[in-house]
Amino acid sequence: MAVRNTAIEWGSLARALHWLVAVGIVALVALGLTQAGLERGPERSELRMVHSSIALVVLALMTLRVIWRWMNETPLHSAGFAAWQKLTAAVVHWGLYVVVFVQLISGVMTVATTGNGLPFFGIFSIPLPVGKDEDAHHFWEEIHEFAWRVIAVLLVVHVVGALYNHFVLKNDVLRRMTSGVKIAND
Repeated sequence: MAVRNTAIEWGSLARALHWLVAVGIVALVALGLTQAGLERGPERSELRMVHSSIALVVLALMTLRVIWRWMNETPLHSAGFAAWQKLTAAVVHWGLYVVVFVQLISGVMTVATTGNGLPFFGIFSIPLPVGKDEDAHHFWEEIHEFAWRVIAVLLVVHVVGALYNHFVLKNDVLRRMTSGVKIAND
């Protein structure tokens, strides 16, 4: 399998970044929901530290993913894709990119407006050039709270679309991001 994308499938780096980000986002949602239900204390603080640390990793991976996508060709749509399917796929994919960045940045700003640095797995803390500001903190917290719901909706549409293409339309959309496209001579 090639590292770079081709006209018919995603390359190995694009696939790896896709799945690493997907796992990271699922972990972030799970940690976020878990910590939201906890009382203030050491357990909640520990979960927030892990949540922030994973978010930094996902931010780096998403940045690399967008750069890699701009540097590579994008596989063409499968034969027979209707115009509405192409539009839906584009809106969902670019919507996910935008909202994931909004979510990650709003999370950073939520931490920054507490006056604290951004922790990285208890190894170090990244100082942020923003001071403590309760109004700004509330603003960023609201954006962070809203954005994960948008991500959840877009992810459901994304997964349902991939499964619909695989099981109903029986095309190669899902295989392009998993096992690879089967060439007729294989």
